[in-house]
Parts: sequence; C-alpha cells; structure tokens
Amino acid sequence: MKDFFTIGELATLFGVDVQTLRYYDSIGLLVPVHRDAKTGYRLYKFDQIYQVASIRYLKRLGYSLEQIKKYLDSRTLDHTIEQLKDQSLLLRRRYNELMEIDSAIQRKLEFIKQQLPSVDLAHVMVKTFSDRYYLNIGSEESLYGSDVFYFHPTLVFYQGKEKRFGAFLFEYQGGSHLQTEVMRIKAGSFLCAYHQGPYELIGETTERIRLQANGRLLADWEVNFNILDQFVERDNTRFITEIQIPILDDPHLEI
Repeated sequence: MKDFFTIGELATLFGVDVQTLRYYDSIGLLVPVHRDAKTGYRLYKFDQIYQVASIRYLKRLGYSLEQIKKYLDSRTLDHTIEQLKDQSLLLRRRYNELMEIDSAIQRKLEFIKQQLPSVDLAHVMVKTFSDRYYLNIGSEESLYGSDVFYFHPTLVFYQGKEKRFGAFLFEYQGGSHLQTEVMRIKAGSFLCAYHQGPYELIGETTERIRLQANGRLLADWEVNFNILDQFVERDNTRFITEIQIPILDDPHLEI
C-alpha cells in the first residue's frame, strides 16, 4: 500500500476534482503533509484518505464545509452523537419543507390541468357550484408575506374598491388542522367569464359580464380565480383569470 498520494491520485481515488482538493487546502480543511514552495506540488499521507472520506460523508449528510471543519476539529464520541442527532432533526425538517413545496407544485399542476380545458374566452356562462373553501389571506399588504399564497391557487374577491385575497382549497376535506382561517364560498350559481390579460384590465371584463346579466340579480361582489398567473407565465397579456359573480335570484343559491 502506498505511503503517500499525489493530489491527482487522491482526486482520482475519490472521484473529485483536483481544484476541490486545492480549495480544501486553502481553507485548512485538508492540508497536505508536504507542499513544495516553488512548484506547489502536494503530497498526502495514506491516513489522510480517511479524512477525505469523512469530508465526503459529512457533505452527504448536508453539512457545509465550515461545519465540517468544526466537526472534524472537535470529534469525540459524545460530540459526534449529538451532532448527528442535530443534523438528523435538521434533515427531517428540510425533508418536510421539501415535501410541502412538492405538494404545492402538485396542487398547482392539478389546478391548471383541471381549469385550462374549460377556458372559453368568447362567452359568458352560468355555472353552479357546491360549497368551496379557501384560506383567508386578507388585504394585498398581507399577501406576499403569507406562505399559503405560494402554496395554493390564488383567489381575489372584489367588492367596490375593496379587494381581498384567499388561497383556494380545491381538495379540502374539512378539519381544523390548518392554522389559517378557512372560509367558505357558499353553494350557488355564478355568472362567469374568462379574462385574458393584465390584472389591471380585469374591471373591464367584469363590466362586460354584468352587462350580460339578462335580468338576473347579481351580487355586488365577485371572486376571481387566477389560473395562469405570474408564477407560471411571464407575459401578463397571457394571464388567464376566471371571474365569477354570484346570481342572487337563482334558486340554487344558498343564503
């Protein structure tokens, strides 16, 4: 067995880049036992392969290089056990966060998949819905600081000049485990149409819908469902929003 390894041999042994080992040397994480001052030629002792193995192992566990250096400098059995317990908790927390993000992605994909086939930009129509639920976000000032805004399809309620936001729960099964207040859009019929374009022009589409009420008594508020928004489409002229206005004199409306 060799007593020493060149930096190239050590890099090949572990399948890492030579520049990586040079960087480890520069930060004091893995210092060769010999380095020629003129040529920079580096030699590593055989037992330093265990140090490289430990670094790779700790990187796989999610440690930063700074954490790895501190870890290697303070290794004892008790310290290692505590460090590994802490890292395990951190990784589990990250795993749960990633799974929550993945759930948000799947909800977004499913919502778009459900909604896009029925988009009809040319007509105003009447739709009847059962109870629907959403998480109350509140005003626009509260919007971007709320995690649920990013994890659920967005609803926007308009009543006169007032505007408030919600996060649609299109798979809500009931229960009180959610920390944010769960609200209900009552069952009933709605006069609906789709708006394509910037949000600033939604009011024009809303007025066009109301002009086609054909004698129906409409509520003084409406709810908008963002189908294609800034999270999936950079061109705001391609945004698609469904506008729904409750029909108050419809026999299906639940008061």
